[in-house]
Amino acid sequence: MKVLIVGDVVGKSGLKKLGEIVPEYIINNNIDFCIVNGENSANGKGLRNKEYEEILNYGANCITMGNHLYYRKEMATEYKNLPHLIIPANVTNIDGNRYYIEEKNGIKYGVINLIGRAEMGPLFENNTKNPFHVADEIISKLNEVGVDYIFVDFHAEASAEKIAMGYYLNGRVSCVFGTHTHVQTADEIIFESGTAYITDIGMTGPKDSVIGLKKEVALERFVEEKYAKYLCSENDGILNGIEIEFDDSKKVAICIKRVQVD
Repeated sequence: MKVLIVGDVVGKSGLKKLGEIVPEYIINNNIDFCIVNGENSANGKGLRNKEYEEILNYGANCITMGNHLYYRKEMATEYKNLPHLIIPANVTNIDGNRYYIEEKNGIKYGVINLIGRAEMGPLFENNTKNPFHVADEIISKLNEVGVDYIFVDFHAEASAEKIAMGYYLNGRVSCVFGTHTHVQTADEIIFESGTAYITDIGMTGPKDSVIGLKKEVALERFVEEKYAKYLCSENDGILNGIEIEFDDSKKVAICIKRVQVD
């Protein structure tokens, strides 16, 4: 069994690249299930119904979110009505699906989305539960309904927090993958109990940018130390993510590889 997981889709460039690559990639590589982080798909901040439908049309089974779930205020009451979308399960002040289950070809998949607390600012320090404890609660629920594979998108800034989550869930989930920083890390590993792990799967968005932001805006912020409005770059995209293969009988990961397509 093979799963494709695609990193944070950023703006029009990211959506375009997703559409160019993912449908064909799924067919050519015999992908059974696809997860996409879509929290930057609406011009770099948040997700709307339009992007939700577009990402699903490109082959995603499930869409995860992150810190920009607050940005599109009109979506605050809509998240719960989007069955293939999950929000970080440990956020306490917004309603939405806390996990996702899908049965496909006799295999039951479960997906969990969590958000970190370290270095994520007061909004997430004050309006979230401990992600480790929430993970425990949801994994128990998924095990009760006989889920075969569990995937955890941990949307967090601090690498240490992500690595700690990987070790904490080793042997209890199929994969822990980090999102949020938009920079793909080279530390993919399969832990001794068969759980696949990577600190960050990277970004699907404009290649010639500062993690999706127009270079000029980023330089004004960092060099001139001035406020500059967020402007999403729209040049040619790059797709980042991971592909994981599992042993069908033992239900453990046997291969994890980074995916990067210009």
